[in-house]
Amino acid sequence: MQFFRPKWFLAAVCMVLAGSGAIARHANAQDNAQWPALLREDLRVAAIGDSLLKANADLCRNTMPVTGMVLHSADQYGSGSMQARFANGPIAISTIVSGSSSAVAGLRPDDAIIAINGHPTDALAAPFQGNLREAAFALLASQPVGGPISMRIARGGSEQEFILNPPAGCHSLIEIRVESGPRARSDGQIIQIQYAFAGQLDDQQVAIVIAHELAHSVLEHRRRKEEAGIDNGLFAAVGKNRQANRRAEIEADRLSAHLLANAGYDPALVPAFWRSDIGKDIGGVLLESGIYPSHEARAQMVEHEIALNLPQRRGPTWPDHLLVLRDRGFAPPDSSD
Repeated sequence: MQFFRPKWFLAAVCMVLAGSGAIARHANAQDNAQWPALLREDLRVAAIGDSLLKANADLCRNTMPVTGMVLHSADQYGSGSMQARFANGPIAISTIVSGSSSAVAGLRPDDAIIAINGHPTDALAAPFQGNLREAAFALLASQPVGGPISMRIARGGSEQEFILNPPAGCHSLIEIRVESGPRARSDGQIIQIQYAFAGQLDDQQVAIVIAHELAHSVLEHRRRKEEAGIDNGLFAAVGKNRQANRRAEIEADRLSAHLLANAGYDPALVPAFWRSDIGKDIGGVLLESGIYPSHEARAQMVEHEIALNLPQRRGPTWPDHLLVLRDRGFAPPDSSD
């Protein structure tokens, strides 16, 4: 559900650890008085996102360990009161999803990450225009799926070793974005939901937003567009670019119903969302690009997908008729799909 034309740069994105959400902080978000509200929203999105990533791991070619921890780093903040949260080290846990492997292992917020599977984090360097958090994510996400992960933690002046046994999940990164801007955006892997927009959504609606963006990752739209020479930027709504980008949105809408069903949601929530006031509002804006169908057309299309391929409206579901598209180029829409 790309509520924008995807002209953003990956290096500027604040990434999230192992599929959970993370707050994209800036100078105005470092006041401790703001922290509880931001953290609650961050944790809500993290928990919803993790459930979708884990439930659909079998559908994804690219997977990673889903630990349930959300990391942040001292270099995301200025010299204000937030620095006190990094007394144990510059890369720390901001919050942990309840029931996750991190929670079960005994990790806590404000624990500092000293090493991941024996790899010291003090050897990490922040990427260009990024933070140490991104480098820590890359290290954590690169660990073997299905095996234990050892975490060396600094807490209260001493170091301890913890062993996590995280489940596999789709390799997508989900986070809350504090800065003003598009309500939600994705490059096909990294999913951002703007803080104020997320606050307007209930849990089911957040799941719908995430499921649509996750569908772009599962269907490998970014790779397929690059291979076909499709412009995702300035000329996204022109000629063959418009046709391919519209097809990608239709594919993602259809697959999102299956991703939601696998995670225990009723896929009928999707057409209901597009007929809601917020769905109509979003649809009105998106139609200007020429890439997106109307909100009613999207609702009817997903209803058709459910009737044909999800008649029980629950998982598990293996939508091979959609997954097979990963090995095809972008062709004109086929009404027989």
